[in-house]
Amino acid sequence: MGKAVAAGLCISAWTSLASELPDTFYLESLSPGLAEAVVDAYGSARSEAASAEDAAARADAWGRLGMFLHAQHLSGPAEWAYGLALAEKSDARWHHLRGVVFEEQGEIEAALADYRSALKLSRDDATALRLARGSLVAGDPAAAESALRHTDNDGGDSAIMLATRADIALARERWEDAADLLERAHALEPEAGALAYKLAMVYRRLGNASAAREWLARRGDSNAVPQIDDSLLLEVAKLSLSARFFVKMGEWALARGDVDAASDSLARAVALAPGDTDIGLTYVHVLGIAGQRDVAVREVERLLDADAETARGWYLLAWLLRTSEDQSEQVRAREAARRSLRLAEDERTRALAAALSMRDHRFEEAVADYQLLAAGATERDQAYYLYWLSLAMLGHGDCRARGVLAKALGLRRQWGEAHLVMARAEALCGEAAIARRRVEALLAVRDDPDTRLTEAFVELASGNVRKAEELANDDLPHPDATMVLEAVDGNGLPARPFAAGSDWWLPVEIQPESP
Repeated sequence: MGKAVAAGLCISAWTSLASELPDTFYLESLSPGLAEAVVDAYGSARSEAASAEDAAARADAWGRLGMFLHAQHLSGPAEWAYGLALAEKSDARWHHLRGVVFEEQGEIEAALADYRSALKLSRDDATALRLARGSLVAGDPAAAESALRHTDNDGGDSAIMLATRADIALARERWEDAADLLERAHALEPEAGALAYKLAMVYRRLGNASAAREWLARRGDSNAVPQIDDSLLLEVAKLSLSARFFVKMGEWALARGDVDAASDSLARAVALAPGDTDIGLTYVHVLGIAGQRDVAVREVERLLDADAETARGWYLLAWLLRTSEDQSEQVRAREAARRSLRLAEDERTRALAAALSMRDHRFEEAVADYQLLAAGATERDQAYYLYWLSLAMLGHGDCRARGVLAKALGLRRQWGEAHLVMARAEALCGEAAIARRRVEALLAVRDDPDTRLTEAFVELASGNVRKAEELANDDLPHPDATMVLEAVDGNGLPARPFAAGSDWWLPVEIQPESP
């Protein structure tokens, strides 16, 4: 027996309660834990209804039972409980939720009747949308249009509202109106591939083959559709005993930007399925986003103790420790990223591993990483990887970095930071005259310490030691200024373009603001 049942019911009482439930509950087909939870919930609802002072309170008791059953995906039992609630008192909530259950079972006419009853009792956008979309399924666009008049702004500007109005236009063969509405909906939810697919079909009907191909390409593999913002169903979801259901809730919350709600949902999922590595790692990721680093590290360590062969787990450990200032944690981060790569090749992981190697001045490792990343990158990302490949090469004094950086600048000609690195590389590699022209152009648009100290590099490389010294002194205590002055004292040039602790050695993957 489950804990809840064992705490309040003896075996004979439990059996008696179970016998009162309709055969449609199919208790024997449920897992023992769920069957016990269902009977216990029924016993609590029956007791509450029996002691209730009025019909509204009795209806609430049965309605809450319906929500619990609905959350466990027990549609028939949920329909029965909502029916008991409505027999006590007609309430928009129970009509709405029973309508959802009917719709899930494919009983569209019954669902529409409940939605209409709910709207007579309470104006609600979610109910009106469900009535509209159900009416479209039933082949009645006029009823769908009428249903939208029950919303606060007759269609509004949410993706699902616009998509519903587009479906009404499609039913009436108003192709251009449908295209406009679908494009507006897609702009709000660009991940909704179903909208892109509909747009492709609409443009095909309009005879615009190129637009149809473009929208099919934008659809990709996604069949996602805009979701109705249904607060009642969210309340239902909170009653679920399914870990995967809480994962879905967490994903929805994260998509809305509600990190705290996502974290709460995933914590409940982990509590229900502590041995599920995928769920646990999703929770770790959300904890990291929420800024709960220490909690996330403990959780990922627990998961790695149970399954040391999860590449994602080692990646997440590295990601969580990536910005730490503690040297031992920096070493752990780098080693975790490398272990993840040994288990599975992944661009994101390799970029993080390369960044961690850059911070630790393990430049040969970083060179190997960025060579692989640049070779496999799309044109959009290639300039970024070539830039960091050139810096890694400069880190151990390889002047061939200039050719690599030139390729990056060929892809992004106005990249100021890359031009600054190039000027320093030219100065250090015997091309002071070219570097001078480059730094003069940079100073014309940005007169800041980094650029002025690049000029100091150029002056030092040109033999103008006093000028270099003056420029460096002006920007003390900047680390690069100290590096230039030390080079002056040593009658040479700096070994590298930036000081050891400079942020210029830190790729975006390990900067604190990195997502």
